[in-house]
Amino acid sequence: MALVSHAAGVLRAGAAVLLFASVMWAPAASALDITASHVNPPGEPTYEAFRKMSEALAGSDAGLRMRIFPRGQLGDEQDIIEQVRLGAITMASVSTAALSAFAPSVGVLDIPFLMRDHDRHPWVVADGPLGERIAGNVQRETGLVVIGWWSAGMRHVFTRQTPVRGPEDLAGLKIRVIQSQVYTDTFNGLGAKATPMPYGEVYTALATGTVDAAENDVTGYRNMQFFEQAPELSLTGHFFLFKPVIVNRRAIERLSATQREAFDKAFAEATAYQRQLSASLFLSDLQWLKDNGRINITTPDREALQAAVKPVQDVYSQRFGRDFVNAIRNAQ
Repeated sequence: MALVSHAAGVLRAGAAVLLFASVMWAPAASALDITASHVNPPGEPTYEAFRKMSEALAGSDAGLRMRIFPRGQLGDEQDIIEQVRLGAITMASVSTAALSAFAPSVGVLDIPFLMRDHDRHPWVVADGPLGERIAGNVQRETGLVVIGWWSAGMRHVFTRQTPVRGPEDLAGLKIRVIQSQVYTDTFNGLGAKATPMPYGEVYTALATGTVDAAENDVTGYRNMQFFEQAPELSLTGHFFLFKPVIVNRRAIERLSATQREAFDKAFAEATAYQRQLSASLFLSDLQWLKDNGRINITTPDREALQAAVKPVQDVYSQRFGRDFVNAIRNAQ
């Protein structure tokens, strides 16, 4: 297993080097390529939004072509972020949880139970002065430019056996979480055993019993077929996961004014589409899961969960500034 994992890492590194060379050292004509990467499969909003953006650029007269590397072809999200920083990839959509390893300030958006809903409150924050402040912090910490904010939806817990009705059901539960300190602290604070793990390893970990549970948005739960191994879905809504779209500053600055106008227009259309699709798929995928009849859906005691995780909220509120966190929480 270690040998396979090492070989995969070598292959990803080699692919990144080749891609870096093609972008940085290609003739001028190929400098019009826009390369994008993400970890999502077909059908998920990020995948479909990049596809839509690619089509829009291809249909423009700006001479831009988008090359997309989905499904973690170039590595996990932290690998992808590093490649955008190096200029091997022009842009990517990654989770705030992954980005916080490079830009700790963005972790403020991962405080549990921070967002009231999944379709309005996040965009009041992201599209206003609060989002601009966070994006500015990210650029200062990493050099990466956040050009917009996409959605990975509200996240919920799914288990192999016992549904989560309250904090007591999480006690001792080995649960896969995103590789993020906030996520780890949140579930450890709820009495679970948080187990950070790359997204691509979750299905096998559930199938083998390496973990008892995981957490994701409903669309990911369906598309990755996690329900086959973890049929107990509890609508905990513990995190809303933002997916900032990051770009390499030097790559984007090489675009001409005409190319940048076409890029911005295509990206704005893709952003509106991604957010709308994320919201609508939550409802349609939840209905599909209900109709499919293979799972049990539980509505837990969210107030009890919030009370149990309050010490974690307090720690991170102090870290990021209580006034700033309250401004995000109360944004209208």
